[in-house]
Amino acid sequence: MFKSSIKISAEREGEHTLLKECGYTAPYKVIHYGSRHLHEHLELIMMSSSPGILEGDEIDITVEVQEGAQLKFFTQSFGKLHPMEKGATQRTQVQVKQDGIYKYIPHPIIPFAKSDFKVYNEIHLDESATLIWGDIIGSGRVHSGESFEFTRLHSVTKVYRDKKLVLLDNQLLEPGRQPLNSILFYEEGYTHQATLIYVSPFAVELKEELDEILATQYEGLTFGFTQRGSNVVMIRAMGDQGALLYDWLSAIGQLCWQFTRHKQGLDESEPEEVHVVEPTAAEAIPVVEKQTKRSGAKRVKKEVAANGAAKKAAAMDEAPVESVLEETPAEAIVVIEK
Repeated sequence: MFKSSIKISAEREGEHTLLKECGYTAPYKVIHYGSRHLHEHLELIMMSSSPGILEGDEIDITVEVQEGAQLKFFTQSFGKLHPMEKGATQRTQVQVKQDGIYKYIPHPIIPFAKSDFKVYNEIHLDESATLIWGDIIGSGRVHSGESFEFTRLHSVTKVYRDKKLVLLDNQLLEPGRQPLNSILFYEEGYTHQATLIYVSPFAVELKEELDEILATQYEGLTFGFTQRGSNVVMIRAMGDQGALLYDWLSAIGQLCWQFTRHKQGLDESEPEEVHVVEPTAAEAIPVVEKQTKRSGAKRVKKEVAANGAAKKAAAMDEAPVESVLEETPAEAIVVIEK
């Protein structure tokens, strides 16, 4: 049992974002991800010496992105939730100041049989700040016969923009009390659910780009996306392979990142390639170009990083909150329009 904490503060100095404050306790560690001189933005990775989340673990994470700073926060590997009776809890508090960008898309969570995990995320954004936030929930160790054998998984994410609640995503999964195999998309054999939340003053323009980029479905997953209000876009996807969903969601997240930088006038001289991943086979996935075709219409080919338009879709390779969580039905999602 660990009571752990992580605190990060990123601040912009000149053209670069620097790590101004970093603190963590066992079993966690936060380090620079790659060369700190390679980008104007800051890239950090959260690592752990623990085999996963254990009985009674409590993790408090605090992230501050100061004015104009840009932070990408990565995870080391899949999050494993071990069997437990009393459960474990993770609380995250995020503050993104004016013109800041924060991107966080962690690896999938894998709940073992009899695991019980509560996640509470509270995110505060200034009016001109941008959030790119994702999560992926698996059904368990499928190949070990532990699909939907966990006790409970409760995830609450609240996003405030300019001190107003703009999004509430509240999910409670209890396989012992809910017929998950016969509701939602799980009845079609899917075992993983992915979510991407984009909150930004550029959400309307991004939605227009996604209408082009995501005009077709991809093999191996089913997804949908919507915009509510003028500042929120949400993508929800279902699949049966966590790694492929993670790659796909990461590619969409990177597209959102480059699009935001372009709208802020911060394009790098040689922007990195953005590809939307098309899931195919389980292990080695060949790089195969995929184009969106529509009868009676010309193929649209635009460059996201260069001029804010959509690239062709191509395959593969890219303070603690103490609130008591209320139990609600599975997939209870409330989006509050500004």
